[in-house]
Amino acid sequence: MKNMKVGNFLQQLYSLCLKYGLEIFSLDYTDITVFSRIGYSSDVFIQVYLNSKKEKLNLALVISKNRIYGVDKEGGIYHEHPLDNPETHIPLQKGISLEEFILKSIDILKNLGIL
Repeated sequence: MKNMKVGNFLQQLYSLCLKYGLEIFSLDYTDITVFSRIGYSSDVFIQVYLNSKKEKLNLALVISKNRIYGVDKEGGIYHEHPLDNPETHIPLQKGISLEEFILKSIDILKNLGIL
């Protein structure tokens, strides 16, 4: 994530969507930010926010307009919003890559019987 350029991140996003069979439902970007929703339906998706200037990657697994799992950065510190209580903040030593988050989300969706 350190010094991730928007162009490189977009290439990674497209590549991972192809690799894991995800659809891009929305994509908006500037020279320093990316906002996207990728997933399986408009009701089951991963919300992706990158701010390359702040070295911030926020990720949320959303089902029916509710975040059920997430990893994001507040005040320079990454934290996890666990599946069993997504409003809780559990501090993390480091962030998570987009691919790691996709794999974790697929696992969660399989365990919930959605995939």
